[in-house]
Amino acid sequence: MRILLYGIAFIFSFAAQAQYIPGSAQPFQLAPLYNPAFSGIENFGDLKFAYRYQWAPFKDNAPQFGNLSYTMRIKQPINLKVNALRTSRSDFQNVVPKSRLNIQGLGVHVFSEKYGPINRMGGGMNYALHMPISKKFFLSGGIGAVVENTRLKTDELYFGENPDMDQFMDELLSGSSNHTELWTRGGILLYSPGFYIGGAYYPWSTSLATSEVEFNNPFYKGNFQAGFTVRLNEDFLVKPSVFALWQTDGKLLIDYSAKLFLQDKAWVGLTYRDIKGGIGSAGFNINEKFSIGYSFEFTLGKLRSFTGSTHDLVLAMRVNNIKRVNQYTW
Repeated sequence: MRILLYGIAFIFSFAAQAQYIPGSAQPFQLAPLYNPAFSGIENFGDLKFAYRYQWAPFKDNAPQFGNLSYTMRIKQPINLKVNALRTSRSDFQNVVPKSRLNIQGLGVHVFSEKYGPINRMGGGMNYALHMPISKKFFLSGGIGAVVENTRLKTDELYFGENPDMDQFMDELLSGSSNHTELWTRGGILLYSPGFYIGGAYYPWSTSLATSEVEFNNPFYKGNFQAGFTVRLNEDFLVKPSVFALWQTDGKLLIDYSAKLFLQDKAWVGLTYRDIKGGIGSAGFNINEKFSIGYSFEFTLGKLRSFTGSTHDLVLAMRVNNIKRVNQYTW
């Protein structure tokens, strides 16, 4: 029981740091949510459902994350043969103004998270403009906004028998624990068929509804991501990548990953998190419309027996996939 109480206290202290950033062992699947400049990079509508069950030993109090997102292009380039990261453009672009070759992307998402007695839900929107800077290179800039509501379910709190009540506890139990925040962010991305490098910055916020419990402390300043592709032969290619979250205290939380692809139909990957964690993942393109990805995350440090394992599932559907191309997995 003592371990459970400590665990709930740890979850509460973590969740009290507001600012929606998707909890995921597959951040490459939710790239537009971390960096809005990724919005519209694919030449089809990208519908995703992601679910994360974290720290399994906590059972009913284990943190759970759900996210439903949809990203699409709202403006295609005039050259319809262009498909970001898959085909190079012909000389046709030399006689067409670059403004006619721009791509505009739009993304929307809703989310729900639960940390013990804390529930968080909300939604957001992203916009990105992709501009060609050569035959194979694009520069993208994006902006996004997220409305986030955090609520403490006071009926799930236990203060012991005959607790000494004070003004704060009275206000807490009377319902003054519902906070709504508007967060905005911006990002930039340089990419080509063989590599990508980008970053996002998101410290701006506005309180829409305040509460006695402090839920609006930002935890992250931004992120950084980079990766490239190495083709081994006709059947196999490797995609090493780095993903880093920049905390408000100046520290970086870094994921080092590598994914091995078989004919763009299936992939397996390994990730090392510098907070002493490891991730094993795998995915499969069922057909030109559907794909699935699963990850198993585990702690390598002393808290391994305490936190247990974490499971991530991502289901994807490609809408209006006229060219029947597979989702580009970052």
